[in-house]
Amino acid sequence: MFAPFANQWIGAVTGFVSAYAGQIDAGEYPAHDATIDTHLATMEHLIHESEATGVSAELPKFVKALTDRAIAQGHGLDSYAAMIKQFRKPAE
Repeated sequence: MFAPFANQWIGAVTGFVSAYAGQIDAGEYPAHDATIDTHLATMEHLIHESEATGVSAELPKFVKALTDRAIAQGHGLDSYAAMIKQFRKPAE
C-alpha cells in the first residue's frame, strides 16, 4: 500500500528538483509552483496531524523552524529553493 504512494511522490519530487537546482545555481527563486509561505501552511498541517496520530513531529518541526527563519529573512514569497540559504549558514 505504501510503495505505490511513495513511488508516485518520488516521481513528483524528481520533477521539480531540476527546476530548484537551476534556481539555486542562478541565485533567483521565482515561485512558479508555490511560495515558502504556502509550504509553511503545509508544515503546520503536518505537525498537527503527526501529533494527533501519535507520530513523531520532530522532523516537520525542524523544517518549520527553518521555514520560519526563511520567512523572517524576507523569503516568504520565494520558491522553496530559497531554503538553501538556511542550509548554507548556521542559525543566528
